[in-house]
Amino acid sequence: MHDWNNNYDRIHQGPHIFMMIFMIAVLTLLAYAIITYLRGPNRGVNSAPKSSNASAQAILNERLARGEISEDEFKSRSEALKSISQ
Repeated sequence: MHDWNNNYDRIHQGPHIFMMIFMIAVLTLLAYAIITYLRGPNRGVNSAPKSSNASAQAILNERLARGEISEDEFKSRSEALKSISQ
């Protein structure tokens, strides 16, 4: 009769490990959801602008200012954007 507690522990050890893994997974998902919510939909680095033509022109302006494209390339791409929007 003095052995009943040891048998109980041996039988019920497995579910404790699975419960611990489940709780870690739930807490991880909860933390991810909170962080995603706090960042908001428009706070991302690659959030899409509202107007595509105006934003494309702004990108061209920035690339010219940084020296990534030449003036000739800037002019040709700006004209292409204007012809698309008409």
